[in-house]
Amino acid sequence: MLKMNRKAVVILLWLFISVFECIPAAQAQKNDAKKYKDLMDLGVAAFQKKDFTAAIRYMSEAGNLMPTDTIAPLYTGIAAQQLKDEPAARNQFEKYVVRGGRDAAVFYALSSIYKADQDYEKALSTLDKAIAIHPANRDLANERINIFLTANRIDEAIDDLKKAVVRNPNDVQSLVNLSIIYSNIAAKTDEEVGKLEIETKRESDLGKQLADTKKTLDVYLTEQKRLNALLRKQPQNAELKRQLGMVKQRITDNQATIVQLEANDQSAMHASAALESGRRLAEVREKYVGEKKLEKAYLTRALALDPGNYDANFNMGVWYFNQAVKLKKVVDGMNSAEYAQYGRRIEGQVCGTFKKVVPYFERARETKSTEADLNEHLTNLQNILKQFEEKKVACVMPIGDEPFLTAIPADPVTQRPPESKPTTTPGPKPGQTTPTTTAAARQPVDSKPDKPTEPPTSQAVVVAFPRRFALVVGNSAYQNGSSLEGMPVNDATDIADRLRALGFLVTLVTNSTKSTLETSIGQFNQQLKNADVALFFYAGHGIEFDNHNYLIPVDAKLTDPDDVDLQGVDVQKLIDRMRRNTHAAFNVIIMDACRDNPFKSFSRGGSRGFKPVGDLSGEGNMYLAMATGWGNVAENSSGRNGVYTRSLLNHLRSGEVLDDVLLRTQIEVKRQTQNRQNPQVVTEMAQEIKLKF
Repeated sequence: MLKMNRKAVVILLWLFISVFECIPAAQAQKNDAKKYKDLMDLGVAAFQKKDFTAAIRYMSEAGNLMPTDTIAPLYTGIAAQQLKDEPAARNQFEKYVVRGGRDAAVFYALSSIYKADQDYEKALSTLDKAIAIHPANRDLANERINIFLTANRIDEAIDDLKKAVVRNPNDVQSLVNLSIIYSNIAAKTDEEVGKLEIETKRESDLGKQLADTKKTLDVYLTEQKRLNALLRKQPQNAELKRQLGMVKQRITDNQATIVQLEANDQSAMHASAALESGRRLAEVREKYVGEKKLEKAYLTRALALDPGNYDANFNMGVWYFNQAVKLKKVVDGMNSAEYAQYGRRIEGQVCGTFKKVVPYFERARETKSTEADLNEHLTNLQNILKQFEEKKVACVMPIGDEPFLTAIPADPVTQRPPESKPTTTPGPKPGQTTPTTTAAARQPVDSKPDKPTEPPTSQAVVVAFPRRFALVVGNSAYQNGSSLEGMPVNDATDIADRLRALGFLVTLVTNSTKSTLETSIGQFNQQLKNADVALFFYAGHGIEFDNHNYLIPVDAKLTDPDDVDLQGVDVQKLIDRMRRNTHAAFNVIIMDACRDNPFKSFSRGGSRGFKPVGDLSGEGNMYLAMATGWGNVAENSSGRNGVYTRSLLNHLRSGEVLDDVLLRTQIEVKRQTQNRQNPQVVTEMAQEIKLKF
């Protein structure tokens, strides 16, 4: 009989016990596998029927049965995304990653969820894991840059792109993306430049305000002496008494202002603040110049590698276009003396810079001939150049490509603007679609995974030239009422020129009869079917009768109240017609029309000026601005333009917001007329209109 030692017996016993223990374990594993398959089959069937709630229930249970399985959490996460249940999707995708899943699209989707939750560190960590598995995946690398941009970690985004260029010097897309980032950085810097310019001017002006107020007081004190002398001779003259009362009130107002200014006289502080603002302004301008140079340098490198690259050509065209816009601001900011000395020559440089845009846009069109935005930009550019041709402006190519000034150079033709005074039209931030510039570079990263979901694609950031149409009417030569001596025609002509400079396609109508005015309005409304912004400006006579406001054509002969409706143009009908005929985001009506009743024979029931416009409910895209309030008249002036239009022109500049323009115009008009004229604005609009090209 074979004898076994004690050690052998122990080993055999352990093996025997293990075998009998494994039999039920193996059976359980087999049962779990079958149950897993059944649950997954049910889950897939539910998914195909778009019953995502049931699909999640079945596949979640299946995933719990197999702790190392990646299929169940993958499709459970997809189903959760279909229900927009981001927490459940995140939980399932996290299981997928922990269990060793390798699908790049899942990592992308999970990082997108973290990004939406502003958990940027987890988003970047997830992408880093994916890039370690898929080092050549461009979508993952691009999304990493996008997260840096979203988190405002611009330097890290730039660093990633520069490393990509070092790894592959022929990486055109990274070069284009770098140029876009520097464009957006420059746009923010330009905003800071604008704020500092205002701050520097304000600090400089505060010290001057006290002296100006004292000079104004001296004028009123002199006028008071003159009126007192006249009243001693004519003590019963009511008009002299009225004038003296008004002058005394002005004296009181100015004395109160002087007391307040002297009580807060901090001239030394203001001078110091102005000096510091000026120093900071010079630094920020220099920073802006460097950023614009880098933007252009990267585009130049991209085009050297790929001359036909659409994005590089389009964005280089944008670079020059915005330079032209900036130089045009120099012209817009000139007074009459400056324009006489420099204006035409600088306009030649503006035209020449616009011409530089053409070859880049045309090369871009060779690549994408059906690109709607590009074709629209080219059409707009051709219209701008046509306007210069009609004005007989001699186009001059500027020397060099330095960012332009918003001040007048010493020699606008031969001297490049110094680097210390750059400005630009703001551009968009990557990842947004914000209409802040005339044309903008495309999104630096354009990618999405093929599966398991469709995270938001990186949309091209293209701020199009908005389709802006304007009808501008000026009526001066009234045949049967008091003539306005050409001033409304001047107003309309100057407003039309300014709107053209701001990118509007303008129809100018002067001294219109009833027939001409109605025909022009009809043609204008036909244009508005494709408009983004519609603007109607009217200067001339306007009256209110029977709760309706009317624009008065030059051939109107109003001798009876019934004539008004027949011979005038009802403003409410104009509003209704604009609303019916346009899909524009903004309909703007500006009326410098509340002048006194020119038809002295007609007085019954008529009002001095327009009636107030009340609720604009249902007209949420309508914006109505009037030169003065109800029952008052708009004043003329001794110059070329009326008080309201002259003030409007002072503030209607490239890059301004309409609300701010009209508010500053209102303040200026009230100040100039000593509160006799108070412009009114009525609107239901919640958006801002950027008055830019």
